[in-house]
Amino acid sequence: MSNNTVVLQSEDLAHLKKPPGESAKRAFVVVLAGDRMGEMFPLNDGRTTIGRGLQTDVRINDEGISRTHALIEHVEGKYYLSDAGSTNGTYANGSRVDRSELQEGDKIQIGATSVLKFTYHDDLDEDFQRSLYESALRDRLTGVFNRGYFNNRLESDLAFALRHGKPLALLIFDIDHFKQINDTYGHPVGDAVLREMAQRVLGTTRSEDIFARYGGEEFVLICRDVDAIRAARAGHRIMELVRATAFEVDEHRLDVTISMGLADIAMLEEPTAKALVTAADTALYAAKRNGRDRIEIFDPQADNAAE
Repeated sequence: MSNNTVVLQSEDLAHLKKPPGESAKRAFVVVLAGDRMGEMFPLNDGRTTIGRGLQTDVRINDEGISRTHALIEHVEGKYYLSDAGSTNGTYANGSRVDRSELQEGDKIQIGATSVLKFTYHDDLDEDFQRSLYESALRDRLTGVFNRGYFNNRLESDLAFALRHGKPLALLIFDIDHFKQINDTYGHPVGDAVLREMAQRVLGTTRSEDIFARYGGEEFVLICRDVDAIRAARAGHRIMELVRATAFEVDEHRLDVTISMGLADIAMLEEPTAKALVTAADTALYAAKRNGRDRIEIFDPQADNAAE
């Protein structure tokens, strides 16, 4: 009797883990670091190509990645990672490989910063993992990308822009007198203002741009393939959108404005991600000094440009 009970419990657990009709596990690569961090790519039944070329199945923009850098082949139920004649090599778990069988959890390193994880998921796992990775990239309060994701993308976007001779601009902005909002109405009202502002900005940005919360009331927008002049137009559009309609929170109507700093990589003596952030931040503080509710463009010739 006792043995039969154990068998029944085991069977019940098995059914809970894998309901009837549940689809078989599929193979994926998940981007752990580098461009497109957090995204999941299902592997093809035959061959899956990885690189920065437009025709690759897993396209990643990263310094040091060839147009077709690596490929993963599915042969008789197994997956094999192969280098596709790349310039800088393909690595599995830290070792350079020409061809290697992949096991669950193996790490694939390509380019300067990109790391992919080979894994299996069923449909339920896939939904959960997508949600999990997505939440790790998002700011919990506003739902926009967080600072970690912004830092990662800025590095890879900058490398791509420099390699291809493309422009790249950065906007940094924050809410004017936000501390006064918190002190007068309380932090829940301040949080609601941050959420509403983030949604307004999201509604006016291009899909290819990266909008993130940098910290506190400060936000950043990476404008790909855009110089300072075009980015300034986007900045003015965002400022007008925030300014045009009062923020209604509970019984309060709040008039909100933002101050904004702008820089692009053509303005930098040494075009690095850190230098671009510093330049845009310098312009932001100039906007605050000059009266707020305005946008300032970084001036590398100004006396305070290096402060």
